[in-house]
Amino acid sequence: MSEVGPPMSDAVPAASVVQRVERRAPSRPAEGDFEAASKAEADAVAQVLAVRARRASLEANARELDSQAVALGDRARERASDLARVDAARKQVESRLVRTELRLDAAKVLARRAAAEMYRGAGSNAPPILGFIGGSGSVREVSVRQHYAERAGELVMRDLNAVKVARRQVIDARRVLEVQEREVRRAAVAAQQEQARVIALRQDQQRALEAVRVQEARENQVLAAAQARRAEFERAAAAARAASGTIEDILAARPVSGTAPDQLRFPADGPITSPFGQRVHPIFNTIRMHSGIDIGASSGAPVIAGAGGIVVVSGPASGYGTTVVIDHGGGVATLYAHLSRINVRTGQTVSSGQTVGAVGNSGNSTGPHLHFEVRARGVPVDPMRYL
Repeated sequence: MSEVGPPMSDAVPAASVVQRVERRAPSRPAEGDFEAASKAEADAVAQVLAVRARRASLEANARELDSQAVALGDRARERASDLARVDAARKQVESRLVRTELRLDAAKVLARRAAAEMYRGAGSNAPPILGFIGGSGSVREVSVRQHYAERAGELVMRDLNAVKVARRQVIDARRVLEVQEREVRRAAVAAQQEQARVIALRQDQQRALEAVRVQEARENQVLAAAQARRAEFERAAAAARAASGTIEDILAARPVSGTAPDQLRFPADGPITSPFGQRVHPIFNTIRMHSGIDIGASSGAPVIAGAGGIVVVSGPASGYGTTVVIDHGGGVATLYAHLSRINVRTGQTVSSGQTVGAVGNSGNSTGPHLHFEVRARGVPVDPMRYL
């Protein structure tokens, strides 16, 4: 490969480069990839929606049970009112029956007394009930007294029969009210039992609703955590893009001097695990441009400079993690990312094969490896053209 030219006197001042690139990187997401975070968020959303649907169903059932409980409460109160009315009517009938029984007893006494008087009168060959109506006299007077006695007897018997009829009517009315009372009482008991059943169901529903609300709160927390994790990955992705753009701007702003290397040394001992080009990003689960190659080296393994040049970036570079960028001249630069250690400083001149750091897992990385880029005037190109 071509030799690197002399140190470039027109390099960007180290302090300026550090100020533009060596910003504090955001905390690296926990191991796992964006696909898992996205799936976790989707699962959490599905769980929240399912729990919300369950809660909505329980709330609808609770409202229906509340309506039933109110209606049954009204019905139970109506049956209780009916029972009170029937009971009051029955008590009135019982009172009437007592009074009728007294009237009947009195009518029977009068009837017996009248019958006895007429019997005594007939036994002494005197006109009937003569003694009952009192006195003696002429035949005409006796006839009149006899007529009145017979009339009085008829009235007594008529009253007795009327009282007996009234008693039967009262007894019949009492029987009707007793039947009504039994029916109303059964209806009242049934209404109370149905109301109690619905109230018990409502209590069960309330307990289920409280449980599902607790579950919904937990699922919302899971969803919030999943969304936060996804957002963290998104921020990391944005930071990585910003870091790449910043490095591109830094390299593009440097004047082209010296001769670009035709070939670069392989920067670490290990296989290529991910090539340059379009790929599904292992963290962000999106089809993106992989701007370099990944080399599966172990953590702490030495990373060497692909060629001699000047270190233009040395330190944290957002999604790249701990990073070293070397300008080799002729518009070509190399980038070494996710390092665990840096052995060089910004502005330092390094030689080909010099150890510039160690393999690590910093930045947006799912495990120890070296991310290696080759850039031409700041734009990533396939490193295999130089290796």
